[in-house]
Amino acid sequence: MALAEEIKLLTDNVLAELTSTYNYYTDTKIAWKIVHKFIESGNRFKIRNMTTDTVTTQIELSAKARGYIAQQLSEATFQQFISIFENYFMELLEVWLTAYPKSLSNKQVDFKTILEQPDKDAIIKCFAKKELNELLYKKPEEWFAYLRAKINLGCPSADEINRFAEAKASRDLLVHNKGIANKIYESKAGHFTRFRDGERIDIPDHYHRGTWELIKKLVSDISNSAIAKLP
Repeated sequence: MALAEEIKLLTDNVLAELTSTYNYYTDTKIAWKIVHKFIESGNRFKIRNMTTDTVTTQIELSAKARGYIAQQLSEATFQQFISIFENYFMELLEVWLTAYPKSLSNKQVDFKTILEQPDKDAIIKCFAKKELNELLYKKPEEWFAYLRAKINLGCPSADEINRFAEAKASRDLLVHNKGIANKIYESKAGHFTRFRDGERIDIPDHYHRGTWELIKKLVSDISNSAIAKLP
């Protein structure tokens, strides 16, 4: 498959996944509204969770729904947006480095690793993956600096990079620090910092949608610019 076709297929799949995740978020909110109207109409019921043996009445379920939507649902889908972009970014770089392996020519090669690979293509892919695994744990600013050094696409803008850096820092807090902001978050988020050390972050609807729109734009812009670079 030609590189342009690989990038196009990757992009289409990623954009479809982003759309599916946002649809899940919206559809779930609508479903809970339907449940709430069902309860408001005077319907009474009890639900037993057979796994946890928890019994929930319609009144308790209505109260839980607010927290489910405002916190669990928004936070889970927000984290998914960031994960989708991470995977996209590294996959894009992998197919590019594999197609243009000279950009890896200054890397030290472990002869044992070479011997373990079946052919030249496998060697190139192995070292591309190794380099990108190391890049993944660096700051977003370093991701985009690496992208610029390898392809120099002219995008995204500094403002978009900084907005994504804050979103990823928020995701990291949810995953690793129970959603509590700290000095590390403030450092990563820069002038886009939304919370201060010790505060519990939240993912309001406008921010949730804005992050989705940002990531969708990043994917489209980066892919289109990469394809435009090809012969």
